Amino acid sequence: MVRYKLLVVLSLFVIIASAQVTNEGVPLSWSINAQNKSNVTAVLMKSFDLSKIQAEDAKNDANKSIPWRFGYELDVNLNLDNSGVWDELPNGRIWRINIVSKGAKTLNFIFNKFKVPEGATVYLYNRDRSDLLGAYTSVFNRPDKMLGTWMVQGENIWIEYFEPTEVKGKGELSLSKVVHGYRSITDVEIKAKALGSSEDCNQDVDCTVGADFDPLKENLKRSVALFILGGGVCSGTLINNTSNDRKPYFLSANHCYISTRGTEDPATWAFRFNWVSPNPSCATTTPSTDGSFNQTTSGATVLANNSDSDVLLINIDTGLPDEWNLEWAGWDRTGDVPEFAVGIHHPNGDIMKVCRENAALGSAIETIQGLVAPVNSWVVNDWDLGVTEGGSSGSALFDSNGRIVGQLAGGGAACQGTVDNDLPDFYGKFNVSWCSSTTDSNNSLSSWLDPSNTRKTKLNMLSQELGGQTSTETNNIVCGGAETDIVLFPNPTQGMVNVSSTAGENLTYLIYDIFGQLVGSGQITAENPSIELFDKASGMYFIYFENTTNGAPYTKRILVR
Repeated sequence: MVRYKLLVVLSLFVIIASAQVTNEGVPLSWSINAQNKSNVTAVLMKSFDLSKIQAEDAKNDANKSIPWRFGYELDVNLNLDNSGVWDELPNGRIWRINIVSKGAKTLNFIFNKFKVPEGATVYLYNRDRSDLLGAYTSVFNRPDKMLGTWMVQGENIWIEYFEPTEVKGKGELSLSKVVHGYRSITDVEIKAKALGSSEDCNQDVDCTVGADFDPLKENLKRSVALFILGGGVCSGTLINNTSNDRKPYFLSANHCYISTRGTEDPATWAFRFNWVSPNPSCATTTPSTDGSFNQTTSGATVLANNSDSDVLLINIDTGLPDEWNLEWAGWDRTGDVPEFAVGIHHPNGDIMKVCRENAALGSAIETIQGLVAPVNSWVVNDWDLGVTEGGSSGSALFDSNGRIVGQLAGGGAACQGTVDNDLPDFYGKFNVSWCSSTTDSNNSLSSWLDPSNTRKTKLNMLSQELGGQTSTETNNIVCGGAETDIVLFPNPTQGMVNVSSTAGENLTYLIYDIFGQLVGSGQITAENPSIELFDKASGMYFIYFENTTNGAPYTKRILVR
């Protein structure tokens, strides 16, 4: 899909294009004399209580366990039959609808029916034609017919569908939601920063984080994307698999999915890559300038997710063109503590930022506000450069070799002016994500990121792997198989829990309550394969096991009655 930004100069439109070009030119209506076009009556969206929404945001913006909200979703039922107007052309026909939502900074749209035949196009543009999004073509057709668009700037937006004569009547378009963007990632009125609402201590991704990581960062930033889920945003990262085959696998946080499930289908999620400032602002009040790339695509399918490490793996279902020059990040599932760590993300939906922690990471089973279960986490105790914010959720944490070791689940880190507030962040551990605690092995990352069962413990980013920098380190952990099978019984229990394990006899364990407090520990042996919970109050507990021979982690739930 191609995105244009247009500058009006003496009535000429100078087109700055960057993205996948599926056709040339602009919407056909722009070349038709106004007197030959039907009049279109604008569809005016209902107003809503913005002050109530802003009050909710004031409480939620610091909560990284939910997507950062920028828009209010308005339910509609607008389609080719009940709305808009048709104009006949010599080579086909165009359908246009004008949607106005007073006071909106941006509008984006969710189609519950999007099926366009080959040769047809859909464009979106604002009233003064300064922002143009398109073309959406048959490339974006899905079996479920869902589509979510990127944002178009302004309160007055046009949607235009062109249908060639040879496929007349074969298209289906139906809008189910209009998202009123009441605060925008390109809103200069929010604060001194020219782009979005991230705070002043953030570092643009092209700010240096040290000579020992800057070369890696140059590649890794091309794996990172901002994505919108209806009226919210999260961050995520393209991730490599052992086949090195450019599968469009994208890692983020489970809470981004869970918090919107039932309201926002992943089929409607939209992604933007390579949004980087050409003039980086490095923890100053100097505004960042906008990047020229608008590489966006839409539609995803969930592959794996679990709450133990707050992990989400999805497949981006539409194309990622070679000309976008994207990267696929590598990973490390050993559980070894990194020398230092770096995060790359989009705080509050802003242009891409970077942060660095120089100290060794901590480790905790952390109860995070808004999440249903404690998260097995790496702890960044205090960022040394930059921070994360709402909208950074799901962004990857990289070790000193540029390999993913976790993704952002939550935390309290934020800015105080141009410095941070010294509070920690928590990242779900990648090694825990590798083997899900559920019985469904497909819910583990291993099923997708090691499809040939190479048992590699480390994988480099795709460009390194294809350049000959491969890792040969392996172990015998197999998710979902007999080697990792731990069963607790009876469950629920009245106090005594038996542990059946084929994961080895050298197991230590930690017991956490539902609030993430450590309430017990011990070791499983052949002579004593049980855990006593008689002193525990009724409720849910989490038992974290670790094989002391190979470091393999397992988390199990147990209910005490």
